[in-house]
Amino acid sequence: MPLKMTPLDIQQKVFVRKKLGGFDENEVTEFLREVAREYEQLYGEARALKEHIGTLRQQMKDYQEMERTLKQTLIDAQRASNDRLANAEKEAELIRSRAELEAERVVEAGRQEVAGLTEEVRQLKRARRKLRIELKNVLDSFYDMLKDELSQDADERRPQAPKPQGAP
Repeated sequence: MPLKMTPLDIQQKVFVRKKLGGFDENEVTEFLREVAREYEQLYGEARALKEHIGTLRQQMKDYQEMERTLKQTLIDAQRASNDRLANAEKEAELIRSRAELEAERVVEAGRQEVAGLTEEVRQLKRARRKLRIELKNVLDSFYDMLKDELSQDADERRPQAPKPQGAP
């Protein structure tokens, strides 16, 4: 509750005198001076307290504003952190997907190469079998020719018995 009276009001207060049995003027004046001094002290303290309260209220408003700013900053930082985390997770997923696709491509290329090599081995085995057969046939043919030649040479080296004369 604000003080409505000032120390000056107390000092300048004039009392109406009664005609009969009034107060001692010096005693009343001294009392009023003492009350004015104490009131002045209280009034000064009250004014200082009001100023201090005003300062404290302003500081509280400043702190509340700083608190709001800090809270908003924390919210923004959390949001940014969450965004970065989400982006990092998306990027990791994208990298993983690309790696899986590349791995599948490499595996498929390997399968195709293995299939090609397997087919080439089959063809080489068929060619080897065919070559063996052909070589065997050639060797058999040479063997038969050699055998025939040896047989003819043996016939030619054998003394021939004279042919009877009436033999054709």
